[in-house]
Amino acid sequence: MENEIDCTPAEVREVAEDATKNLLPVKSKPVYEKEYVRFNKCCKNSSVRKITENSLLAYFVEMQKTKKPTSMWTVYSMLRTCLNLNKNVDISKYHKLQAFLKHNSTGYQPKKSKILDDSQINKFLNEANDQYYLGIKVILIMGYSGAMRRDELTQMVIDDIQFKDNSIHVQIPKTKNNVSRLFVITKQTWISIIQKYVALRPFNVSSKRFFLTYRNGRCITSPIGINKIGQVPRVIAQFLQLPNPSLYTGHCFRRSSATHLADCGGNLLTIKRHGGWKSSAVAEGYVETSLLNKVTVSNLLFSNSTVAGPHTSATAIVTSTSSKVSMNENLQHTVVNETIPGICINAQDNVTINLKFNNFTFNTKN
Repeated sequence: MENEIDCTPAEVREVAEDATKNLLPVKSKPVYEKEYVRFNKCCKNSSVRKITENSLLAYFVEMQKTKKPTSMWTVYSMLRTCLNLNKNVDISKYHKLQAFLKHNSTGYQPKKSKILDDSQINKFLNEANDQYYLGIKVILIMGYSGAMRRDELTQMVIDDIQFKDNSIHVQIPKTKNNVSRLFVITKQTWISIIQKYVALRPFNVSSKRFFLTYRNGRCITSPIGINKIGQVPRVIAQFLQLPNPSLYTGHCFRRSSATHLADCGGNLLTIKRHGGWKSSAVAEGYVETSLLNKVTVSNLLFSNSTVAGPHTSATAIVTSTSSKVSMNENLQHTVVNETIPGICINAQDNVTINLKFNNFTFNTKN
């Protein structure tokens, strides 16, 4: 490393250092730098001259006393980036450190925002007085329809929304993972609520932010801040008199939207595109907790099936010409037992049954 510095001209090193500083996430850069300074201070107080896996283990063991497992993984991610950029140390190769963090996370259940189901959403939109809750209604509609984060709702501008004949198209250009998203609102009652809110927008407002403060039936020129938008789910829960309204956080709309999509049969790819997730692991969490998915699994577990021997497949084709019954079904079962049990089919007269097991075909007429 020292030879590299000696052989590199000063102006080249300066350009490289400036480029390195810009590699940190712009939005989270102060947090990264703060955590990196804290780590260096701890190393200095502990007389640690060289960063090793043991020194990092000791640092995280001490951190374990005050931080949750999820927070420790966040610190690990920030230090991994900062140490790689500033010290050329790749802590992702420290397998004992990763094993410690995984072991520390065993059994931990992170707190997640509670969700609003479709009946609760419709109840609020229908019963809440527009004189006081119109702005909150529009935040709810946008957040739920687009699975939006509170930051995305805060940064939404009037130019992101296009009113069509029977729909509203909303573009989300700035997201947490830099994946631009587009969603469409087609429900006419919801479109009417949004149009009513937009019609109250002052002409002299200088900001392009879409969400303006709404008071007593009118909008004023000041935009709504991120903390105020984050409190909207709690306000809705309080209006609906739901238990523990404080558990409805700013992530409520995003979780509610993805969960409802999974309950309606949305597959993994659809959920990922809807929420803009790059990782399948997050989207899979919504599918796994889907009530519809649980019911489908239960129906499969308790469905009647014919079981046959190993490495054998059976296909039954039942055709009825009776005036009372008309069906043509293909049923295929994978065989797992060593013997083929009896097959019993109850049907009307004039039924032809064809059974095929491997290369043997049986024809039966009733």
